[in-house]
Amino acid sequence: MVILRNGGVRVGIKSHITDEQWERIRPSIARENRRSIIIVTAAFSIMMVLMLLMSFFSSMMSRARILYLISLMLSLLLCFVAVRVKPSDERKIGFLTYVTISCLLVYSTVLGTRLNADLVATAFPAFVLASPLLFTDRRRRIILCILINTAFFVCMSLIFDNPAFVVDDIVNSCLFSAVSIGINSYMLNVKLQQEYAQLKLAELSEKDLLTGVRNRNSYEQALSEYPLRCKRSLGCVYADLNGLHELNERSGHEAGDRMLKCLSAALREAFGKEDTYRIGGDEFVVFACDLDEGQIRSKVEEARRLAEGSSCHASFGVAVSEAPNIDVAELTRRAERQMYGEKRRYYNQPGVERRGMRD
Repeated sequence: MVILRNGGVRVGIKSHITDEQWERIRPSIARENRRSIIIVTAAFSIMMVLMLLMSFFSSMMSRARILYLISLMLSLLLCFVAVRVKPSDERKIGFLTYVTISCLLVYSTVLGTRLNADLVATAFPAFVLASPLLFTDRRRRIILCILINTAFFVCMSLIFDNPAFVVDDIVNSCLFSAVSIGINSYMLNVKLQQEYAQLKLAELSEKDLLTGVRNRNSYEQALSEYPLRCKRSLGCVYADLNGLHELNERSGHEAGDRMLKCLSAALREAFGKEDTYRIGGDEFVVFACDLDEGQIRSKVEEARRLAEGSSCHASFGVAVSEAPNIDVAELTRRAERQMYGEKRRYYNQPGVERRGMRD
């Protein structure tokens, strides 16, 4: 088990990646594989250009000229498609990943058997060791790709190899493929663990551990992004629990924690968790893009009903700014002022204990 620390929080990663963990890291794996495809195919294209040029000066290399040319065109095509595909298109990136690996292994197979039948094949063992290390995916898919290409190499050896080299080539291909599977199984597992650990640490740095919503750090980072995300308007909801201080003194902090969880759950239900932030002890901020004030207030009332259904009372303030002149800091202050106005009305009710508040 890998144990990482982040602000005193322990993150444990098991010795294998579960299906649930894999689903969480798939987007980052796809982005990394896309970058690898672009780099590998670009480098392979440069190598094929050099090999193609050298084939005009070497009689031994000249017989592989067509292979170099076809490989160059395929690698350029793969590079072009990888550049054009969206980083979020996991299915296409996965397909391109295995096409890239297979192209490298087929190239080395044809070079080592059909075109150099009188020599021991060296390109395939090298590529079968290196190619899967360049990409990340579930172990069973990588292994299947290696086995299929190894079987293709064995068939090509039986058909085209000089009989004196058939046994050596087949033994070498099977041996290096087995080594590749072993090495890649270990390396892929370590790499996937690292990806998951990084994801968990990123979440811990942005999530409030008590309530599950985003924390102050995430709030500060997101402030500059909201005006860019909104086409028409940006709404802000400022929420503050009523009576939390008194509840903590009367019933203890565990009761107060339950109250915080109650309000955060109500806000998540009404607005979603991506735009809900706990920015202080009992203060929450929610942003809503391109909703008019009536829609936002309707969601606020929904959150209020959910919270009060669990005996959790809060004061809310709502403010809306129209694009493109959105000042998020001023918007938040307006919502906060409205919230304090509602809070004063709450504490002015008969029988409600008043606590210190800002004017």
